[in-house]
Parts: sequence; C-alpha cells; structure tokens
Amino acid sequence: MPAPSKPAPSARPGRAAQAVPRHWWGLALALMLAGALLQGSPWNQAAMLWGNGLGLLPDTVWAGLTLLAFGWSALILVAGADRGAEGGRAVLLAFLLGGGLAQVLKNWFAQPRPGLVLPEGALHFIGSPVLGSPAMPSGHALAAFSIATLWVCLLRRDGRPQWLQALAWALGAAMAFSRVAVGAHWPADILVGAGLGIAVAALCWQLQSGWLRQGGWMSLWIPLAVELLGALAAFTAREGYPEVQALQWALGLAALASAGWRLASHLGQRRSHG
Repeated sequence: MPAPSKPAPSARPGRAAQAVPRHWWGLALALMLAGALLQGSPWNQAAMLWGNGLGLLPDTVWAGLTLLAFGWSALILVAGADRGAEGGRAVLLAFLLGGGLAQVLKNWFAQPRPGLVLPEGALHFIGSPVLGSPAMPSGHALAAFSIATLWVCLLRRDGRPQWLQALAWALGAAMAFSRVAVGAHWPADILVGAGLGIAVAALCWQLQSGWLRQGGWMSLWIPLAVELLGALAAFTAREGYPEVQALQWALGLAALASAGWRLASHLGQRRSHG
C-alpha cells in the first residue's frame, strides 16, 4: 500500500488565499464612475461644505483617522495583521502600484484642492492645510480602502465572522472620509480614490498568491522589511498632524514589535530544528 503523500511545505490548511468576490470589481468601478460624475457637478462643492462642517467627531479623532490612511500606515496595519506573509506581500505590491497610480492620475487631472477654490474661511482645516499638490484622486482614500480590502481578504481567508469584515469596511470608509473632514479633499476625490483602492488591493491580493512560495525564506523577509520600512517612516515623517504625534509613534513601535516577533519566531524555529 503506497504511503500517503505529504502536503507540500508551503501548504497551510484552512488559510489558502481566496479569490476576491466578483462584485468587488463592480463596486470599485461604480465608486470611480460616481466620483467622475460628481467631479463635474456643482454638488461636489456643496457636499464638501456639508461634510467638512458636520463635526461628527472631535478634530483629534479625524486627525488620527487621516494619519492611519498614509501609505506607510498601510504597510504597518496590513503586514502587522497577518502573522504569515500574504499580508506583507499584498500590501507591498499595493503600496508600489497604488502610490504610483495616484501620482500619475493627480498630475493628469491637475485638480486644485478645496482650499484653493472655496472662499477663505469656508472650510474648517484640521492640521496643516494641504494646498500645493493636485487633488484628484485622493491617495489617502486609495490607501484607506486598500487597507480595508486587504483586511477583509485576510479575514475571509481565516474564516472570521462577517461583523469583523463589516467593521473593516467601516473603518476604511471613516479613514477616507477624514480627508473631507480635515479639509484636504473633495468628495469626488474620495470616491475615485476609494474605487481605485479596492481595485488595486484586490489585484495585489490575487497577484501575491503566485508571487512567492509560501514557506520560502522570503516569507520572513518581505513582511519584516515592510514593517521596518513602515516604522522608519512613522518615526521620521512630518505629516502635519501634531495633535496625533503620539499615535504616529505608537504605530512605529507596533511595527517594530511585530518585526521583532517575526525575527524571534524564525530564530526559535531554526534552533528547534537545529
């Protein structure tokens, strides 16, 4: 009787990467189309003034949410959420692809920021006003929905409950909307950025599954490098939100702790097998 075949070293039962649902692509396209239509409409300014003046949360909370949507924050928040390598691989791809795409589109559309268009005093700014760079699309919204999408991919992979997935989407939406609350972006920018974020993250989740063999040596070093890169940015970047500087440093410390855990676990496994 032949011996049963052993699973490949890369196999992780119950944790295989899943294909993203098809309706995510439709949602991404719908958000981008909605943003494009809103961009050329007078409703864009009206929605900006309404959203910026809502004051649903304290300024410090909005500043904290917008800090979580920086690209380096995405590296920390996604890589640190996965003790394996899939999160680190996917968020690194999304960081590179999404960041490059956002800059190309910003320069192409060359839309001015709300603070340059609306009358002085019309907006409530939180942190340092963002005026110099083009507005469309919102890179923060792209990052926020990339984070949420990759979180949901990880939660689906691990069979986590639906309410956690809904919470991830809600937090991503709050991070994206914070750009209106702080006075940095038009609602149209947010919608287009959100759609791009879902599409970029979904694509990168699919790409990473075939990028490297699970269990190979790069499965340690890619997420480790991603977390160290995020920590370096957290400790050195000046993002213009001094009211949440402590949160920025806390993200850096969390990234260092996660990277240290990865390295210690790897060394412990090597000793146990040595």
